[in-house]
Amino acid sequence: MLKNALFSHKRNHIKRTTIILENKKLKDYLHTNFDNVEGWCDRVLFEIFDQLASTEINQKGGFLEIGVHHGKFYFLVNSIIDRKYQSFALDVFDDQSLNIDKSGSGNLQTFKKNLKNFDAHNGKNTQIISGDSTDQTVIKFFDDKIGSFRFISIDGSHTVEHTISDLHLANRLIANEGVVILDDVLNYHWPGVIEGVSYFLKSKPTLIPFAIGYNKLFLVKLSFHSYYLDAASNSHLKSKIVDFFGYKTVAL
Repeated sequence: MLKNALFSHKRNHIKRTTIILENKKLKDYLHTNFDNVEGWCDRVLFEIFDQLASTEINQKGGFLEIGVHHGKFYFLVNSIIDRKYQSFALDVFDDQSLNIDKSGSGNLQTFKKNLKNFDAHNGKNTQIISGDSTDQTVIKFFDDKIGSFRFISIDGSHTVEHTISDLHLANRLIANEGVVILDDVLNYHWPGVIEGVSYFLKSKPTLIPFAIGYNKLFLVKLSFHSYYLDAASNSHLKSKIVDFFGYKTVAL
């Protein structure tokens, strides 16, 4: 059983500066292209997704990222997505008039170039969507994709309103066994994120947190919370278990 191996590592005595990966595509991206992509992403996330790639559950579906910038984190996660599944990169890109909180400045041509050069599938399983994630046209686009995503990353606008809207959208679109990753949850430069999370979680949703760390909050469906919490609790990355808005959450 891989349940208790999630987030764990065979060599728990290895120093934190050393990252050892089993997944070849993750290895290739980390050691060949990761530093060539401008953006913000902690290397420890490679370890987390290396283990997520090998779990017995959550093996089907694509990846959706809201707010891809130039693709640094997008390429990491898409590395473990089977190319037969469609992934989506959603960003306002060059329409910076929609970037109302100035939380990023993605460039479409730069992302397309990076997608071709650095993505594990060279962009062949990626559909790019330019627009605001709260736009009803964009939301409606995903109506036939409910429950189809293995992973969803939320890293778009950091306003309270966008955070709440994006979490509700993710709750609709994520697969039952899937994982949602919210960026900048405790970043004091973007307090709208934690405020938005607080409103969302107080509504008693079916998407709840199980781990927090490395600038990310990890959320799963209520039915799989115990599975992921137990797995993360057995991790060498675990610091302690905290109460996060009423939910037991592993601090990594």
